[in-house]
Amino acid sequence: MEIRPLPDSSRVLNPDLKRKIISAELASALIRSGDQVGMSGITGSGYPKPVPMQLAHTIAEATFRADVPFQVSVFAGASTGPELDGALAMPGGIPLRLPYQSDPETRKRINAGELEYMDIHLSHVTQFVEYGFLGTLDVR
Repeated sequence: MEIRPLPDSSRVLNPDLKRKIISAELASALIRSGDQVGMSGITGSGYPKPVPMQLAHTIAEATFRADVPFQVSVFAGASTGPELDGALAMPGGIPLRLPYQSDPETRKRINAGELEYMDIHLSHVTQFVEYGFLGTLDVR
């Protein structure tokens, strides 16, 4: 795995938080097939981009090598974009997505029955997760 330098973290002033910053490659390596992953999201500015893009590469490579799907369920704050939903849906990497999505590739797979989707209101997701209705959230 190629380890690239971390982006400038000078805007993070808290030393405890600064120590937690890792590369997208290392972060995506912590996510296992079958995990339920929580990601931020609300339009193009509020969702992660490098980690899902790296995870999409991991999914595609692992699925190709083992001929077994590598998949993660995605719970996001709201709409995201192609660097998250599209990138992960393209290699068939999402079995379940909620609560809201606006990506064309994800929509195509939902409509084809290849991806389960729960269109619940954003305000209900936290309670569903906390009460265990959706299983455990493995990665936040």
